[in-house]
Amino acid sequence: MNSLEEFKDELETCFGTSCGFCERGCPVYQSLKVKTLCMKGRNRTMLGLLQGRFEITPAVVEAAFECTLCGNCDRWCSLKNTEHTRAFREYLLTHGIAPMKEHASLAASIKNYGNPWFQPRSARNRWTRGLNIPKAAPGKQDTLFFAGCTSAVMKPLIPSLVASAKLLQKAGVQFATMGQDEPCCGSTLRRVGQTDAFEDLEKKNLEKFEALGIKKIVTACPGCYTTLKESLEKAGSKIQVVHVAQEISDLVKSGKLKVNKTHEKMTYHDPCHLGRLGGVFEEPREIVKAVAELVEMPNSRYESRCCGAGAGLQSAFPKLSRDLASKRIAEAKATGATKIITCCPFCETQLRTVPGIDVVDLMELLLDASENEKEIRDDKEAEK
Repeated sequence: MNSLEEFKDELETCFGTSCGFCERGCPVYQSLKVKTLCMKGRNRTMLGLLQGRFEITPAVVEAAFECTLCGNCDRWCSLKNTEHTRAFREYLLTHGIAPMKEHASLAASIKNYGNPWFQPRSARNRWTRGLNIPKAAPGKQDTLFFAGCTSAVMKPLIPSLVASAKLLQKAGVQFATMGQDEPCCGSTLRRVGQTDAFEDLEKKNLEKFEALGIKKIVTACPGCYTTLKESLEKAGSKIQVVHVAQEISDLVKSGKLKVNKTHEKMTYHDPCHLGRLGGVFEEPREIVKAVAELVEMPNSRYESRCCGAGAGLQSAFPKLSRDLASKRIAEAKATGATKIITCCPFCETQLRTVPGIDVVDLMELLLDASENEKEIRDDKEAEK
């Protein structure tokens, strides 16, 4: 990963251009209207630090961390703005600034428990109970289902993992899990600027995956998807990484999963990691359209608005984070949809903090439609 100093030319380019296109899609700037909190202002702050024009102050630290790293600014600019901010955080931590206490807590939990939520490693076994999923072993499986920390240990999110596993099983996909041996992908560490800790974890994870001899990782978490995909590709690994929506969409299109479609209007929220940062837009929509009538929000796909949960914002700036979620929920309600569908544990948790519309996991939606289709088919057979 590049250091802040390596981005100096790009920071100077931004200073010289001063276009301000980044302001239009930045969720934090649109909420607070503070110039130093959009990338134009943040890039100037970074450049000023590198040029020795001013010192690190609380306002500088706030400019670095009051951001979800959603990538919307990269949509309107050829510069690597999201990486600038990540490097900015790393720079502060290596120049005498202590991690924000909320981020230090997350990092300590990852080190001690293998997840950011102070849950014992054994908590990762909860969601697999009764599903008869084999434990991954060297050379015994081609496909690994990677649950991710948040869904695996947070009880309200377990149904989404159960739905993913049941759908894969219904379609005849053979897979295994690592159970309590599943590691954290390290996304949180990377995005709060703790690069050394992330790279150490990244190396260990690669060794674990290669030792299993797997060919594919299917994950239910967009943050895990982008992090593992980038890490494995950077290392030259031949292990393929896909999000479960990609895997399941192919099974729906091939007819291996039959569903019952309703006329209910639903809208879809693109998780930043899966959509704008991961390039996966159509597969989740194909699943929604197979089940219901999809109505799009004005800001969707590359221009989708962040839910406000990412990159440590939810833990360190909860009020701002919830404000961003409120704006997204208002946008969803304006479509006339009865449900907002998404496929990210952070987005689901965050959007559910705001009342007004049902927030439904994509895999849970599809599993219900699949089971309803079987019930309807069985009823028709009984009537003959």
